Amino acid sequence: MVVQGSACTRDAEAGARLKGRGKVRDRGYPSRLSWPAMSSRSRPPSVAGRHSSVAVLTALTSALAATSAWAASSPVSSEPDTSYLAGAVEPERVGLTLEQAQKLAAAHSPTTRAALAALRVARGARMREAGAFDPVLFGADERVSTDTPVSSPFEASKTRVRSLSGGASWVSPIGTSVNVSLARVRAETDAQFSTLPVERRARARLDVVQPLLRGFGLGATRGELRAADRELEAAQRNAEAASLDLGAAVENAYWELYAAERDQAAERLQRQRAAVFLRDQLIRARAGVVGPGAVATARTFMAAQEAQLLDARVRVGTASEALALVVGTQAGEADQRYHCLDDPPEAQAVEPLSALVKRALEANPSLRAAELDVAATRARARGAASRAWPTVEAFGGYGGSGLAGVGRQITFSGQTVGSDFDTGFGHAWDQVWGDDFPDWNLGLRVNMPLGWRADRGERQRQLGILEGALATRDARRLALLSAVRQAHLEAELSERQLQAMRDLVEAAREQARIANLEYRAGRSTAYDVVVVEAELREAQFRESQALVRAARAATELRRLTTPVFRRTP
Repeated sequence: MVVQGSACTRDAEAGARLKGRGKVRDRGYPSRLSWPAMSSRSRPPSVAGRHSSVAVLTALTSALAATSAWAASSPVSSEPDTSYLAGAVEPERVGLTLEQAQKLAAAHSPTTRAALAALRVARGARMREAGAFDPVLFGADERVSTDTPVSSPFEASKTRVRSLSGGASWVSPIGTSVNVSLARVRAETDAQFSTLPVERRARARLDVVQPLLRGFGLGATRGELRAADRELEAAQRNAEAASLDLGAAVENAYWELYAAERDQAAERLQRQRAAVFLRDQLIRARAGVVGPGAVATARTFMAAQEAQLLDARVRVGTASEALALVVGTQAGEADQRYHCLDDPPEAQAVEPLSALVKRALEANPSLRAAELDVAATRARARGAASRAWPTVEAFGGYGGSGLAGVGRQITFSGQTVGSDFDTGFGHAWDQVWGDDFPDWNLGLRVNMPLGWRADRGERQRQLGILEGALATRDARRLALLSAVRQAHLEAELSERQLQAMRDLVEAAREQARIANLEYRAGRSTAYDVVVVEAELREAQFRESQALVRAARAATELRRLTTPVFRRTP
C-alpha cells in the first residue's frame, strides 16, 4: 500500500527525520512513504517503534486531511487542449523540393545576376582593348565654296573645291602604327590669268611610326589586352564560384528549414504530451491522489513546452524567410511560407583527403579566379615597366602626287601662255602610281619628360597591385585548404554522429516511456517525468542539428572541389 500526500509534506518529512525512518524522494515535490519499505531489520526497539509508528500515522492522517481539504476548496482549472495543433492556425505552406529551390535561385537570385553582370563587364572591357588593334577605315567628302572681294586681276573672286579622301590605319602587335591615305581634289577658280581654271589632283601616301624604346614589343602594346583576357577568364571563374556558392547556400538554407520544421513537429508532440500529463494530474488531484505540488510541476512543464513551441514557430518562419532571401523570391502571399518536401540524403562514402585537396587546388573556381587576377596584374606591371622609359620613335612616309584638269591659253603682255586640254583623274592617278612626283620623309623623335615621375609612379603602383594580388591568392589558397580539411572531417564523422544521435533519441524515448509508467505505478515523481521529457526534447533537437551538419558538410565538400556546380547561361 502506497499513500501519497502533499499538503503536509513538511510535517511528514519532519516526523520521518525525527525517527530516521522516512525517505524524501525530491525537494519541493510530493513525498511518498511506503509501509513495506520499513522492514524488520530497520525497526528500533519496541518502545521507540511504537512512538515512531504513532508519529508516522499522525503525519499521514494530517496529510490526507490536508489533501482532501485542498481538493475540496481549491478551484480546479479547465483541462488543457490535448490536440496536436492546440487550436493554432498555421500559415499556408508552399511545398518546395531542393531541385525547385535551386532553379528558383538560378533564375531570381541577385547573387547570380550580379555575377553575370560582372562577367558582361569583363567581356566588354576585353572587347574594348582588343578593338585598339583592329584596322580602321576612314573616308571623307568635303566641299568648300569661297567668294572673296579682289583687288587685283590676278586674284580669284570665286573658288569651288571638292575633295574625296579615304584610307586605313592599323596598330601592329609590336606597336607599329601604319596609315595609308588616298585623296582626290577638284578645284575651280575664276581667276582670269589662270591657265588651269579646273584642277584635278590625286595623292597617295604611306606613313609609319615605330616605337623603339617606350611602347615597343608585345608586353608594352598588348599588356592591357592580356590583362583584359585574364580578367575575362577570372570573371568566368567567379561566375562559376558564385553559382557554386549560391547552390550551397540554397542547400544549407533548405536543410535549416527542414530541421526547423522537424523541431517544430517534435515540439508539438512534446506540448501535446505535456497537456496530457497536466490533464492527468488535474484528474488525480480531483481524486485526492496527488497534491498541488504535482499539479504545479505539470503546469510548469506545460508552460515551458508552450514557450518552446512558440520559439520553434519563430525559427520556422525565420528559416523560411532565409530560404526566400537566398532563392530571391517569396513563397507567394504575405502569410505563405516555404515547406520542405525532400529529406536529407543518406551519408555517402567520403573520398580520401589527399584526393579532395588535389582536386580543390586544380578545379576550385575561386582559387582559379585569384590566379587569373595575378596574371592580369602581372601583365599590367610589365606594360608599365616598358613605358617607364623615354619615348623614342622612328617615323617616315612615302607618297606621290598627280595633276590633271582643264587647261586654256591666255595672252599676257602679248605672249600666249598655256594650252588647251582636258584630262581627268585617271591621268593624275597614272602620275601617282608612276612615281612621277614622289615625296618622302624620315626622322627620329625623342620625348623625355622632366622629373620622369608619372610613368615611374605608375610602374610602382602596378607592382604594388601585383603584390596585393599575390597575397590574396595565397590567402585564398590557405583558406581553401583549411575549409576542405574541416569539411572532410565533418563529413567523415557526420555518419557516426548522426547514428549516435538517433540511438540517443531512441534511448531517451524509451526512458520517457518507462518514466511515465513508473510515475503511474507510484515509483517516481512528477519532477522525474518532466526531467526525462526535457531530455527527450534535447535529444531530438540534437538529432536535427546532426542531420543539418551532415548535409552541410557534404554540400561544402561539393562546393569546394567541384569545378562548376551549375553552368552559367
